[in-house]
Amino acid sequence: MNIEFNLNGSMQRVTITSVERALDVLIRQCDVKSLPGTCLEGQCGGCLVLIDNKPAYSCLMPAFTLRDRRVETIEYFTKTREYNFLYSELSKEGTALCSSCHNGIMLMGMALLRRTLTPARDEILNTLANVHCDSISPDDFADAVLKTIQHLAIARKTP
Repeated sequence: MNIEFNLNGSMQRVTITSVERALDVLIRQCDVKSLPGTCLEGQCGGCLVLIDNKPAYSCLMPAFTLRDRRVETIEYFTKTREYNFLYSELSKEGTALCSSCHNGIMLMGMALLRRTLTPARDEILNTLANVHCDSISPDDFADAVLKTIQHLAIARKTP
C-alpha cells in the first residue's frame, strides 16, 4: 500500500506493508537518523516523534497511521532557536542527556514550547513524565524550560 505524509516539511510517498511500524518506515524509507529503535516498547522515548503536534511513540504505531499526517522528528527542531536555547539551558543545569533519551526529552520540550509560552511548572513536569529517563531531574528540566521561555521572550523583543 502506498501512503503519503509530510515529514519535517517535505512530502513523502512510501510503500508499506500491513505489519510495518512507523519507526521502521521512517528509518528505512525516509532515512531518519535520529530514531534509535532501542527498546521497541514505548519506554525510552528515543523513538518519539510529533504527529500533528502530538508526541507519539513511533515504535508502537502501525505505519499506516502516518497517512496524510504531519510528522516531525528531532532533526526538524535542531535548527531552531528554541531547541538551541533549551539544549543550552539543560547543559547549564549540568544535565547530560543519555543518548537513548535525548531525542524524547528534547522533542517533549519542543512540543511544550510550541503549545504554550506560559506553562505552569506542573505542566512542564507532566510533560517530562512521558519520557522514561534516569539521567535528568524533573526540576532541572522545568528550570531549563522556564529559562528558555525567558530567552525566547527577549529574542522576540529584539529586532
